Amino acid sequence: MLTAASKISDLVLIASGAVIAHALTASNMPHTSSGMLFILLDVVLALLILRIFRVYRQRFPRTGTAAIVPTLAAWLATQSLMFLLVCAFPDGHGMGVEWLVASTVITGILLVFGKYVLSIAQRWLGAHGYGQVPVAIAAFCADSHGLVEQIVARKNPGIFIPELILDAGTTRDTVVEGLPVVHEIETFAQLVRGHRIEEVWIVGPSANQGAVGQLVSAFRHDFVNIRVVSDIGGENLPEPAIVDYMGLRVLNLVASPERGLALLPKAVFDRVFALLALLALAPLMAIIALVVKSTSPGPAIFRQYRKGVDGRVFTIYKFRTMRRDADRPGTVVQARVNDPRVTRTGRLLRRTSLDELPQFFNVLKGDMSVVGPRPHAIEHDDYYKDLVQNYMYRYRVKPGITGLAQISGFRGETSQTEKMTGRVRLDIHYIRHRTFWLDLKIVALTVIRGMTGSGAY
Repeated sequence: MLTAASKISDLVLIASGAVIAHALTASNMPHTSSGMLFILLDVVLALLILRIFRVYRQRFPRTGTAAIVPTLAAWLATQSLMFLLVCAFPDGHGMGVEWLVASTVITGILLVFGKYVLSIAQRWLGAHGYGQVPVAIAAFCADSHGLVEQIVARKNPGIFIPELILDAGTTRDTVVEGLPVVHEIETFAQLVRGHRIEEVWIVGPSANQGAVGQLVSAFRHDFVNIRVVSDIGGENLPEPAIVDYMGLRVLNLVASPERGLALLPKAVFDRVFALLALLALAPLMAIIALVVKSTSPGPAIFRQYRKGVDGRVFTIYKFRTMRRDADRPGTVVQARVNDPRVTRTGRLLRRTSLDELPQFFNVLKGDMSVVGPRPHAIEHDDYYKDLVQNYMYRYRVKPGITGLAQISGFRGETSQTEKMTGRVRLDIHYIRHRTFWLDLKIVALTVIRGMTGSGAY
């Protein structure tokens, strides 16, 4: 949340500084469109260099003094490049060295002011209980007790709230500082689920690997972030697995990608793309619905429960491609070659992926994304989650209409566990490396291969 606020704040302040500087130094020159483009270039270049300097790298962002040095360094690097551009194009854009100097000073002051305002806002929100994260603490060795005591003492008040402790070194369950302390991993896991805790922190420098493995296995079907807290004081540990989170240096064992405003660009892209697609494809979809309805008894739209982000169940929409009541309740059999349940129209729709078009309504509702791991039938999830490693990690993000696995040959039936393993491997690769440009590439390849690809029947 604060990372996104920091990005938005920097964007507004850099643009404001450039415009104010232009107003102060260009009184004798008209406001030209090329001048405005030059200001836009300054803003875009600044945001790019801020990312290169890793100002926004941390999950829990630096604010105040800790954020000023890298921010100003990135800003000075930006203005150095802009100086070269001003010298290369002295005429034609209405921007000169005076504007550059004024912009550098004014924006620098605004950025420093903005970082301190964010720091004050962070402390105020924490003091009033906003953004508090309930956590469960797992300790597997005696060396961990001091670290547990520091966390329980709420060294960072208002940011995280310890609610439960697993102490594998004890022989009985007890209560410490009003917090339940249990000694068995299974009991700990049940309480975490019952309390709806989404953060589990493993503390201690020498946690037993076997015990950690048991803990990770206990939550393999849950959407719980599991992190290792190395040191309350913090050390310079390598990135990216080890990050600054809630003011602590932690090792992410299992964690969801960034949430909140960080996903706003993808959410906007999804909604706009889905709306445009539905408007453009409305006549085709109406024709398909009429054909489906007229060629076999039953509704034109097929509805089925699927899991979405963090395992939340939603109803997915598709054009019906099978005969009515083709599946028995509680069981789902994948379509296969020459499947007698598939209608003649349905076979064409499945081969061309046109049966997926109604899922743009799922995207508009926010249940799905245009690009992401394909959601499977819940019965398939229950079957494969114990057979394929990291299977449920696919649901750490919104499922998609298309995905990296689908354009890479893993489309349609997964009759063998090896095929599902390959699909899951590509889904996880996408989650870890997803970018806007990768999404566009997947969409383009889906359109190209959708009419000619094999694997769906």
